Amino acid sequence: MLLPVSQVASLVNSLNLTWLDKVYLNEIPEEEINNANSTVMLLQETDSSPAYLANNTFKGLAMGVEIQIFYKVDLADDFNPLEAEIALMKSFKQAGWLIVSSQHHTTDPDTNQITKTIYVTKNEMI
Repeated sequence: MLLPVSQVASLVNSLNLTWLDKVYLNEIPEEEINNANSTVMLLQETDSSPAYLANNTFKGLAMGVEIQIFYKVDLADDFNPLEAEIALMKSFKQAGWLIVSSQHHTTDPDTNQITKTIYVTKNEMI
């Protein structure tokens, strides 16, 4: 079984999102931290707990992932981040992930990028 962040990265990469330039797992490389010319997604694991408890054991894992999107500063005039996020969340739902939380948009104080954070979870049998 792949790590939760790897499962989410695989799903995101399969969507071929034209508005997304790069997906990072666990951390953004130091040399990319202040790059405001690309739209990037950072995936971090939030949960990997035993699930489906029965007969003094567990038969699955509860997996959780935090998805942070950092939009490039110069977005195309016809690009609507909210529509892109809704489509992304629908894709996660279709793939069996539950949208736990979709946080409000914020502005990164260092780069002036609009950011979005989404939390997803999925229970999987082992």
